[in-house]
Amino acid sequence: MNTILPFLQDLAQNNNRSWFQENRERYNIARQAVLDLTATLINQIGQFDPQVRYLEPKDCLFRIYRDTRFSLDKSPYKRHFGSYIAMNGGHRSTFSGYYIHLQPGNCMLSGGIWCPDNQGIKHFRSYIDTEYDSLFEIMAQPDFKHYFGDKLTCFESLKRPPMGYPADHPAIELLKMKQWLTEHHFDDSLLNNPQQLITHLTQAAHAMMPFSHWCNRALLE
Repeated sequence: MNTILPFLQDLAQNNNRSWFQENRERYNIARQAVLDLTATLINQIGQFDPQVRYLEPKDCLFRIYRDTRFSLDKSPYKRHFGSYIAMNGGHRSTFSGYYIHLQPGNCMLSGGIWCPDNQGIKHFRSYIDTEYDSLFEIMAQPDFKHYFGDKLTCFESLKRPPMGYPADHPAIELLKMKQWLTEHHFDDSLLNNPQQLITHLTQAAHAMMPFSHWCNRALLE
């Protein structure tokens, strides 16, 4: 694990194709370490979450290559490794799962619903409208609050209540959201102790599982 962050730190300072080619062996070693971590977490999480039990690590790992077509930033490589342990496709899944983000100074475990289309947003809000009590109950659990706090993360939210929902709705702040995410940030030093890292992430994933399953019910019902 201790090969991952040093490689990413150097990549952030040398984000160009020539440097990457000269350091491809370092990349391969770091990438394999992420795959190994992903495989272990699939096994650990799969013991309590059957939705992800049979995933392949290679299907969960995101490519390090950036799509620069519509970006002002033309650097060719991401500055992080990301792996998404989620039902129905791993990193291609539209369902909630367990996203592991490894980046110097910004390591985290996240989950929830990221960037749904407009129809998906309407569908999710409809589920919140009738099932918010069960969501509040999940978010009030001590283990959930320990790792993820008492609020969900959202990068884009309406200023006014969405059409059809009253301003005094008990879950109005959740209804205003356009993404519904959890985030648990952890210290980079955990990557120097693989067993401690795996235990920590497994416990955090266990705390997040009821929320993840709630999100998936919202998408399926």
